[in-house]
Amino acid sequence: MSPGAIGFGDVLRRWASRLQRRRSEKQLRLRETLQLGERRFVAVVEYEELRFLIAGTPTSVSLLSQLPGSLPNSAPPPPLQFSVRERL
Repeated sequence: MSPGAIGFGDVLRRWASRLQRRRSEKQLRLRETLQLGERRFVAVVEYEELRFLIAGTPTSVSLLSQLPGSLPNSAPPPPLQFSVRERL
């Protein structure tokens, strides 16, 4: 990656930051990111009282799971079923 290149996670953080500044009530928050190399990342995103685990690459963003405990007194959502081979 060249020194001037920006990772997709950086772009997502900047977008979320700008969106937060526009709203007086900050509803969308980027809680945590983990860079996986090759411009890939996973992140926890919060919207109101919901939390989601997402993954991103330079060309896509995918919802991996709604995290348990996102809503008070709610059961965790069923796990997503997919094959790693289908994703590659």
